[in-house]
Amino acid sequence: MKKEIFTSIALLAGFSVVAEEVPDSLQQVKLGEIIVSATRVGQGTPIAYSNMNSKEIKETNTAKNIPYILQTLPSVVAFSEDGSGVGNTSLRIRGTDATRINVTLNGMPLNNPETQEVYWVNIPDISNSLQNIQIQRGVGSSTNGAGAFGASISLKTVGGRPETYGEASSAIGSYNTITSSITAGTGVMKNGLSVDARFSRITGDGYIRNGKVNHRGAYAALSYYTDNQLIRLSYIHGVQHTGITWEGITPEQMAEDRKYNPAGKYKDEAGNTLYYDNETDNYYSDIIQLTYSNQLSDRFSLNAGLSYNNGYGYYENYKRNQKFKNFLLPEQTVNDSTYSSSDLIRRKAMKNGFYAGNFTLNYDFEKLSLVGGISFSHFDGDHFGRLLWVKYNENIPSNYEWYFNNGKKNDYNAFIKAGYNLTDKVSLFGDIQYRYVDYRMKGMDDDLEEIKNNNYYSFFNPKAGISYHINGHEIYGSVAVANREPLRADLKESVKGGNSQDIKPERMFDYEIGYKYSNGRTSFNANLYYMYYKNQMVQTGKLNDTGYKLMENVPSSYRAGIELMGAYEFNKWLRLDANVTFSSNKIKDYTAYFDLYETVNDYYDGNEIIGQDAENFGKSDISFSPNVISSGIISFTHKSFRFSLIGKYVGKQYLDNTSNENRRLDDYFIANFTAGYTFKTNKIGEIDLQFFVNNVFSKKYVANGYASTVRFADDSPESSWIGLYPQATRNVMAKLGIRF
Repeated sequence: MKKEIFTSIALLAGFSVVAEEVPDSLQQVKLGEIIVSATRVGQGTPIAYSNMNSKEIKETNTAKNIPYILQTLPSVVAFSEDGSGVGNTSLRIRGTDATRINVTLNGMPLNNPETQEVYWVNIPDISNSLQNIQIQRGVGSSTNGAGAFGASISLKTVGGRPETYGEASSAIGSYNTITSSITAGTGVMKNGLSVDARFSRITGDGYIRNGKVNHRGAYAALSYYTDNQLIRLSYIHGVQHTGITWEGITPEQMAEDRKYNPAGKYKDEAGNTLYYDNETDNYYSDIIQLTYSNQLSDRFSLNAGLSYNNGYGYYENYKRNQKFKNFLLPEQTVNDSTYSSSDLIRRKAMKNGFYAGNFTLNYDFEKLSLVGGISFSHFDGDHFGRLLWVKYNENIPSNYEWYFNNGKKNDYNAFIKAGYNLTDKVSLFGDIQYRYVDYRMKGMDDDLEEIKNNNYYSFFNPKAGISYHINGHEIYGSVAVANREPLRADLKESVKGGNSQDIKPERMFDYEIGYKYSNGRTSFNANLYYMYYKNQMVQTGKLNDTGYKLMENVPSSYRAGIELMGAYEFNKWLRLDANVTFSSNKIKDYTAYFDLYETVNDYYDGNEIIGQDAENFGKSDISFSPNVISSGIISFTHKSFRFSLIGKYVGKQYLDNTSNENRRLDDYFIANFTAGYTFKTNKIGEIDLQFFVNNVFSKKYVANGYASTVRFADDSPESSWIGLYPQATRNVMAKLGIRF
């Protein structure tokens, strides 16, 4: 750790000596924007979107991951497993879960191709290296990588600032959370080169027991500018170590101890309750990107990119009384005693390589703008499990491997977007995308079932819209179609044991109508949406043993709502921002299937199910889809002092699709407070002091959970298991930063 910090300081010192400013910084910005232009939209595009710049990112950045930074934007709900937002975190947008949200980094796909989700904890402190973020809600415009099936997020990293810079910061807060970061850059020198680098470290205990974190993150970019070209090589490194926090707790356990976490719990031979110390989730991530931008002429520009994401991860836990046959092992004889089961420590692991490339060409002249793009990606991922220790071990080899499977996925994507100004007031938008997906699995899963499965999908996604502008007012409308392939977990579960269940791809029709107004001091947006789904995959409420959300197809469903956003500047130092989403999220005709056991004792004794019991609920609410989401910010800025009061309200959410009031999360309102002051000095630059109070009123709330219900043939009352993830009560963080 000391060596890494000293190296970063040395880089800082070296950069400040060699850097020289290049005059044409506007051209640098223009070339940088070409990198993300194919995946983003701008003023006049008939799509609901929000932008967040680097200043806004930094002012809300404590130690929390990206979902918490975005939670003030319309229709966003953020939550975490450890309760503090530093460990495993995720988000939903318009009720759409993270597996349906496309994420790109500098225009390159970031979603894991198998889970189709971004695990933000794997790239710790990435927000400190971001220049800006754009969220498109609904289908949005065509992008690279996973299908955008409710929202897309575009991230752009920093690089090529006009001048030499250096930044260092450290923060300390509740639950022993400590963060430190050091950042430096040469600026663009006369030879056109620039170097940017960051190193970060985050440690803490988390809100709940075993919510510990120990993360390291690094970013480096080498950029080369000429008059019309930009070549950038960037590298992102992440090391994630967290305690296992996905098990959740029951309402009864939460009433007794909100911070309780059963992960790693076992009893020794004397009957003492103990916890396995290394009940952890770990991941090592390396992302390399090479991007090229060229302003060919006043009308044409192009962008090309290559990326490679390498990942290795595992989770380790202590399991009690595991049957040897479930690991393809014979009974073990130790000291003349024969055992059919044993306590053990297992490690489930994955390693993968993700290769991607894209090329886009932009044309912009007078009334017409065109963007054409193609992309390709290849994913190769292994999944395997090993036994590190077995209590009753006669002849089990070290690191015994009991399962191995592999998945390979190729994704081909081509699109063309067009914008045309029909008159000074009317503009048209069109977008056509074609995706072809080839995904193949083979091998044995952790339950010893074969999962060989070949899947091929061909998707056509058209979009069209119109905008009308006059005197600061804009009215727009659009219609779009999106298609999306199933996840790895859904596909493999559908083929186990000869299961004939047909997991279908999903299709969505997105209709949007909006109004925007801005006069400098006042802005107001209203956006109506209706997203109709065929074969939407919705959460059943159940989890598997790694915290994966089990899904099911429903034939017909919809999400409909209105998003209202407004801002008003009372004067130079006082501003109000607010947004609210009112929505209805329904399955039109829902039938639930409950596992059926002979008796209650059979269920608790671990006996096999005897069948399923079906019940039709008619029109029901989609799980984890609150009907009201809102946020408000009051900001005060005077000279070097600033503070903000942030409020967030999330309506009630059902844990499954039955609209059962006994299986839901209560609504909640939380308030956060931030304050900062900047000292400007002649000798060492600027000193920033920041103070954050999260959950000011110490609200005891739950932002996520799960539910599982079983039934019994002997007419005993059904049994429901509910797991909850309590979020932290009032907590604070203080941060000191130096910029020069």
